Amino acid sequence: MSFGCKNLSDVTAACERYGCDIKFSNDLSILGVPRQIGHKTAPNRFCVHPMEGCDGTVDGSPSGLTVERYMSFAEGGPGLLWFEAVAVAPEGRASARQLMISDDNLSEFKKLADIIRKKALMENGYAPVLIMQLTHSGRFSRPDGTPRPVIAYHHAELDVRHNISPDLPLVTDAYLDTLPECFARCALLAKKAGFDGVDVKCCHRYLLSELLSATGREGKYGCCFESRTRLLLDCIDAVREAVGADFIVGSRLNGFDALPDGFSCDKADYMKPELSETLELVKILRARGVDILNITTGSPYYNPFVNRPNDVDRQEPPLFGVSRMFRVVGEIQREVPYIPVVGTGYSYLREFVPFAAAGEISAGRCAFAGLGRMSFACPSYPRRVLSGELPPSNQLCTTCGKCAGLLRAGKPSYCVVRNKRVAE
Repeated sequence: MSFGCKNLSDVTAACERYGCDIKFSNDLSILGVPRQIGHKTAPNRFCVHPMEGCDGTVDGSPSGLTVERYMSFAEGGPGLLWFEAVAVAPEGRASARQLMISDDNLSEFKKLADIIRKKALMENGYAPVLIMQLTHSGRFSRPDGTPRPVIAYHHAELDVRHNISPDLPLVTDAYLDTLPECFARCALLAKKAGFDGVDVKCCHRYLLSELLSATGREGKYGCCFESRTRLLLDCIDAVREAVGADFIVGSRLNGFDALPDGFSCDKADYMKPELSETLELVKILRARGVDILNITTGSPYYNPFVNRPNDVDRQEPPLFGVSRMFRVVGEIQREVPYIPVVGTGYSYLREFVPFAAAGEISAGRCAFAGLGRMSFACPSYPRRVLSGELPPSNQLCTTCGKCAGLLRAGKPSYCVVRNKRVAE
């Protein structure tokens, strides 16, 4: 199946037909305007999203495939390179090949950060702001390739879908108490490795994200809003204390979960955002010194079409999904206008990404356009657009989802359509 739009007029007509609110602009100049993030400045408005490659070594170090991937991203010229999920604890790894930073492999991460900057400077004359995502996979932990779920609470539908026994014990408060120090330690290592900042990951129903909806959990990390957000905020505070004021602290955050009893979902229809708690949380994060937010929605393990609109899984018009994400991002950006928010959902638009990115940014609905699948398919996309070229659709992401499928299978992930990369 294909996108089916030959020109921008086709896209805007389809948006009108489906009632989609997507801003477009033919003036692309805003995409090359620098944007401050904390004490750093990104040279343009393109962001490479944190796309895991599942190609690290057993000890969590970057492999040759990892280096190859990030060299192509760096060459592509984004202003912001949001480095993939790096586990803060062995039991929180999503796979046996997920990256994990430690004192023992710090030098390997430092080499990679240096390579990224040198490659970017050589090819583009500037280096991107480099943010490392820190994570605990929680319910989706597979540290040895076998599911080892760490769950905040039992969810009837998700437990059945992911074969989680109703007898599996919940993660204890005592264990959760240890995580702020884990995030802080890894953040400090990221700083020593030469990264510009870190992301305390709180999306897609991984552990910190799952806690946001733990209304039925007892103890200090469940039930009321203050308790459900406690661990995220404690991790943010611990990270900031460890890295100091001159280091970027951000979070990739679910705007809403789009699943039953999920965070910021309408009670009558979980596919509709009800953002009151999200908007309250982002105001608190801003007050706690968070410098940047990267907003996504849904869960790739439950309804991947929500955060990755595509032409394969058409449970709703894909443009409707793009519009919903843009609308959620826009509401959050308006709530915290003084910090940049990275938007999500652009890759589905293929060759029309620049017009939507320019339109959304110019309208104040986000500060950066994030590219995930597109970065796998066409890593040179930012540089080419900024130089005045509009890459044709036959060089871009087809939204087939096979890159994510490789990741779910625990295999090195890449674009199987545009990049015939040989896995180790």
